[in-house]
Amino acid sequence: MDLNILISTIITATAALVAIIGGFLVSRVITLAGEKQSIERRLKEIDNDLKIKTEMLENIENIILEEEINDFIIENCEDLITENKTPQELLRENDSFELTEEDLTPHVEKLLSIKEIILESIEKSGQFPDDFDDFVKNSGIKIDTNRTWYEAVYNTLLKIASRNSLNLLLMPPIHSTSNVIEHRDKRRERDRLKNEVQVLTARKIEQEKILNEYGKPTGLWSGLFVLIYSCIVGIAYPSLLLPYPEGTYNDEKTKWLLIILFFSALFAIFAYLVISMYKLTQRK
Repeated sequence: MDLNILISTIITATAALVAIIGGFLVSRVITLAGEKQSIERRLKEIDNDLKIKTEMLENIENIILEEEINDFIIENCEDLITENKTPQELLRENDSFELTEEDLTPHVEKLLSIKEIILESIEKSGQFPDDFDDFVKNSGIKIDTNRTWYEAVYNTLLKIASRNSLNLLLMPPIHSTSNVIEHRDKRRERDRLKNEVQVLTARKIEQEKILNEYGKPTGLWSGLFVLIYSCIVGIAYPSLLLPYPEGTYNDEKTKWLLIILFFSALFAIFAYLVISMYKLTQRK
């Protein structure tokens, strides 16, 4: 029995089907790769935005913290250096500050050390002028970056020494309305940045979830298995029989074996297509 025509037909038909499945898989892989790269680019943009916004938020939080600490020290200078009140007591009396005792403790210690420096300088020079600049000039005291704290402590001590004169100029400096508005605007900017950081963080998490799903594509490995199986039973094995030697094998059994293998490959291919189409049309 001449099986060359049957074998050639099976090889040709299987090759055509394999080409269809192969094209489908290649198209799927290219699509997934393009989408994955797009998500990776989007994730990189989100990371960059998140990094910038986080740095801006940290900077403005540091600025707000420094300003609030400075405001707290200036406004409560007398209570801290003369009444010996603790930061915790003062925070309970005034809840407008977004501060904790841990934030204030080292700065209060710095304020008390400034008080000791000024008292020591007054004791050495024996002078207590009404103007802080005159005191600095006459005493030769070295002032670091906290000049306003030195001035607030000096004015507080001077006010206590001359309390009966009721000289309002000796009161610690009061913050202007513009400074209050500016501080309020910074708080609003901080809150806005916090919201943006939260949104970007949520977007990043969602994009990472989507990106992880691309590492587990459905249907690709099963399609590759169908492709390999079809190539083996429909192309590779029949090709080994060409040219078919008549009378060498049991021709009838060989014929039915080739037909069964071909139909099994055909069934695998259409089953894969049906399952893929079913999954594609189902909404999760």
